Amino acid sequence: MLKSLTTISGSLKVKMPLVKGACLIIGDEVLNGKITDTNSRFFAKYCYELGIHLREIVTVGDEHEQIVDTIRRLKADNDFIVTSGGIGPTHDDITYESVASSFGLECKLDEECQRRMRKISDPEARHQGDALKAFYRMATLPNGPNVENYYVHDDLWVPIVSIEKKVYVLPGVPQLFERLLTGFTNTLKGLYGLEKDTAHEYQRYFVKTPMSESEISMFLAKIQKRGTEVSKEIKIGSYPHFGMGFNTVSILGLKKDDAFLKQIVKETIQTLKGTEISATEEQQISDSR
Repeated sequence: MLKSLTTISGSLKVKMPLVKGACLIIGDEVLNGKITDTNSRFFAKYCYELGIHLREIVTVGDEHEQIVDTIRRLKADNDFIVTSGGIGPTHDDITYESVASSFGLECKLDEECQRRMRKISDPEARHQGDALKAFYRMATLPNGPNVENYYVHDDLWVPIVSIEKKVYVLPGVPQLFERLLTGFTNTLKGLYGLEKDTAHEYQRYFVKTPMSESEISMFLAKIQKRGTEVSKEIKIGSYPHFGMGFNTVSILGLKKDDAFLKQIVKETIQTLKGTEISATEEQQISDSR
C-alpha cells in the first residue's frame, strides 16, 4: 500500500508518499437544499490537520449508478475516500449497496453489527415486521475478503465500513460523522503511516492587506509561480472580505518547505502593506461575514 523504501546512510527507512483524499457526499436532500452539508467542511479540516491532500469533494444524489460510477472514478486516483450519507433504513438509503457494487461485492446482514444493535438499541423491543426489517437494513453491509468494519466507540453500533482500505463509508448525520471520524484518527494514522511522516503535514499563514484583489493579483501570480517551482503543494490564495476594507492572502504549503513559506510571508507583508494574522483570526473574520 502507499509505502516505498529508501536507503539512507546504510539504513532502511520507510518513506510515505503524500496521501491523496476525496470525499463523496450522498443525498438528494443536499442537492435540493433541504439540508446544508457541513461534513465536507469538517472533512477538509480533518485532512488538513493530518497532512492528507484532499483533492476533490463531490456531491451526488441517491442514484445507484451515479454513486457506483463516482466511487470507481475516485478510487482510481485517490488513497483515502470517505462517503457520507445514505445508510439509513429507508428505500432511498442505498449507499452500502452502491459502494459494494462499485467493488463487485454484495451486501449481507452482518452478525456483529446486528449483535451490537441489539445490545445498544434493542430494536426488537421497539419494532416488528417490516419496521424491524427496515431497521436491520442498516446492518446489511458490504461483504467480502477486503471488507473491514471498524467500531470506534463502544456506545455506537454503526461501524466505519472499509473496502480495500481505500473507501470508508460513514453516516451523514454530522454528529455521528464527526465523532466516528475523530475516533478513527489513530487507526487511520497507522493504516497510512501518518504517525511516521511529518514531512507531509501542512503549514498555513495568513496576511491581511488593505489593498484590493486587483492591486495584489500580479504579485500573487508571481509568488505562486515561484512556489510551484519549489513544490506543487504550495498554494497562494486570496480571500475578499467585502465591506471590511481589507483582503486576506493565504500561503499554504508543506512543513518541509516552511523556510520558503516564511520568506513569502515576509515579502507579502512588505509588498502588500500587510499584517500577519493567525488562522483563528482569519476564521473569526470569515465567520462574521
